[in-house]
Amino acid sequence: MNMPWLRSSLDSLHTLVLILPVLATLGHCDDGHLLSQVLFCQPNEPSSGLLKMFDEDQMFSYNFSDNSVSPWIKDFDKWHDQAFPDPSTIFSHVKLCNRFRQALTEALEDITPEAIGGAHVTVFTANPLKLGVKNTLICSIHDVYPPALTITWKKNMDVLKRSLISSKYFAMSDLSFQVFSYLNVTPVDNEVYSCEVRLSRDNRTITEYWFPQYPVPSEMLMNFLCIMGVFFGILFLFLGTFFFWMAKN
Repeated sequence: MNMPWLRSSLDSLHTLVLILPVLATLGHCDDGHLLSQVLFCQPNEPSSGLLKMFDEDQMFSYNFSDNSVSPWIKDFDKWHDQAFPDPSTIFSHVKLCNRFRQALTEALEDITPEAIGGAHVTVFTANPLKLGVKNTLICSIHDVYPPALTITWKKNMDVLKRSLISSKYFAMSDLSFQVFSYLNVTPVDNEVYSCEVRLSRDNRTITEYWFPQYPVPSEMLMNFLCIMGVFFGILFLFLGTFFFWMAKN
């Protein structure tokens, strides 16, 4: 068992991360792949989290509220019974995680600095932007540590959706986490959307704004440009042929 609970900087140990390597599959390339279970515990919400990761891609997450397993994509659902093959040990691991966290917090308090990620937020569309056409805004939050935050979507300063992220974390190789939030929209001109991320650990809020700009031309404009391209192509071909005939004579 590898337990890299110390990042480059720690204060009192508010969050403990246990990484349990399950299988290392070496391919024909130089780099191998790691299938792992990532368990974390903390005093914030969510108090516990359990992820099945393939490298830095989430495959499954365990829902402590109802003891169920959620696949990241539907294709993985047929393997959800094999995601955590021994669920009877999950709560014993959580208890062990919390005992380690409490003991290490007491031992390291006032000795080492606190581990707080410098979270970065970006917002972008899932598909090329076309005004008046349905799309999805994606709010990407990376370098999250500890894994405890609330995401609020707003449109022109009006709240659209607020959610406490509990299971959709991605565990990165540097022991930080990444989170994605999604909002279905139909973009129109002069609308402003924002993704507000409140970090529970230090009660700090990061806001990233998005508004339509440089949209993909409409279908009518695309057709017009196509027709004009064909027209000028034929015109230049005719002029080229004409000047070539004039030069020959």
